Amino acid sequence: MSVVPKNRSQTLLAVLIAVAIPAMFVVSGCSGRATSGAGDSSSLEATAGTFPATTPNPGVQPPPPALKDPRTAVYSYQLWISYAYRVLRSDVASRTFDPYEEVRVDSYVQFNREKGRAIDQRLLVANLKSYETQGSTSTVALHEEWAYRYIDTRTGKYESPVLNAAYETTYTVVREGSDWVVHSVDASSTGVPVE
Repeated sequence: MSVVPKNRSQTLLAVLIAVAIPAMFVVSGCSGRATSGAGDSSSLEATAGTFPATTPNPGVQPPPPALKDPRTAVYSYQLWISYAYRVLRSDVASRTFDPYEEVRVDSYVQFNREKGRAIDQRLLVANLKSYETQGSTSTVALHEEWAYRYIDTRTGKYESPVLNAAYETTYTVVREGSDWVVHSVDASSTGVPVE
């Protein structure tokens, strides 16, 4: 059973979160495991972690982006977008996406900045559904489930309980020179996962 967002703002938030939330997830191939490129495999590295009681830990800068493979590029995008949303600076993640995706990422950072909040999130599930490359374009499809909390930027403390969301997400990744970067993200909410 899943719970569907009740109003337009929850639906918009769910879609925006699917695009940008994302902390510690690894699609097959990012962890060094051999993969056929498709299937319903789940990364062991995609662990939920726990949220501190009232005050979030400071954002931690991810490792340098790994952009030589479309799947690792998606992983790097997720790590760096999480960091960008945590510190409210889209420019910190700019190596992981192209100008088309930059508009959406920056818009969401600005939206949260205007609301006086940042996001701390945990990936609960990241199942690779499909992976395909044709020339200089690749698609990486995932089933994702997230837990997240909002942080009040004035107090530095959490302002929300732990919230959950689930998505079917397709990343379009394009080659720029010798690197792969995220061009767009198409996320469809599947509601809130029930535990």
